[in-house]
Amino acid sequence: MTAIADIFPAEGEFLAPDEVVITFDHGIPVAIDGETVSVAEARRMLSARGEAQRIGRGEACAALERRTGGGCASVRLVLYDGRITVA
Repeated sequence: MTAIADIFPAEGEFLAPDEVVITFDHGIPVAIDGETVSVAEARRMLSARGEAQRIGRGEACAALERRTGGGCASVRLVLYDGRITVA
């Protein structure tokens, strides 16, 4: 699993858009980028990756929750420069 410290760029480094694929089972996140995670781990990782892209704390999680239904599916988000886009 990616360490949260590895998400943030070094000072002065350019940060490319971050594409995140979240997989759900019956509306519950079960994997991020193909790696199995708990709900708590999914929230932590998504929040950290969002913050690295200047997205407010918890905004990436909130955006994801608005876009998920109760089924089994994958959702792809692109986090970049303070914006969240569903790809």
